[in-house]
Amino acid sequence: MRTRFYVASALFVAGLLSSQHTAVPLSAAEPLVGGGLARPSFVDGDVGFSPAIPDVLVYDQQGRRTRFHSDLIKGKTVAINFIFTSCTTTCPPLTMAMRRIQRELADRIGRDIWLISVSVDPAVDRPERLQAFATSFGAGPGWTFVTGSQGDIDRLLKAFGSYGGGIGAHSTAMLIGNDRVGRWVRTNGLAPVATNVKLIIEAARGSAGG
Repeated sequence: MRTRFYVASALFVAGLLSSQHTAVPLSAAEPLVGGGLARPSFVDGDVGFSPAIPDVLVYDQQGRRTRFHSDLIKGKTVAINFIFTSCTTTCPPLTMAMRRIQRELADRIGRDIWLISVSVDPAVDRPERLQAFATSFGAGPGWTFVTGSQGDIDRLLKAFGSYGGGIGAHSTAMLIGNDRVGRWVRTNGLAPVATNVKLIIEAARGSAGG
């Protein structure tokens, strides 16, 4: 059954609108919030950075209008990654990793932990397209895919230190934060799932990074 799911997901992604853009991995050359440089490890050394998250208007995969900070982040523990549906390189494994996090944390997703995938290609990734993509990866309640205007999505990317100047330059970073206590950690979405699950659990306890 699991093999059929993976094959179906791969075929879905391959059948989406093709693109020459590819995401690039988090590396030692990627800028962080404040102009620093990421270390070439899964977890950045500065786990206490506090992004100023803009409360921009976004649309989820069901087309519902929502405010990014007020409705999706405020007072919550979240894990955020960046994808686009026509990506055929890192985005499918990034999304599969998020699905594994969803499975590992089970009923905590949507209760005290939320997952958010931000499309970096809002011109193409309209809500109905995100819905099809989310469905193909088995996204359940508590995992929100969002799109919006290009300007507002760029503002989000810049706030999280993940703006690369185009969809082909977005990183594989994952941001894990507990907004209630203002603690954030930057990790790699392609890190071992157990590593990121541990970071998310720590964040939910209010102790991200130690």
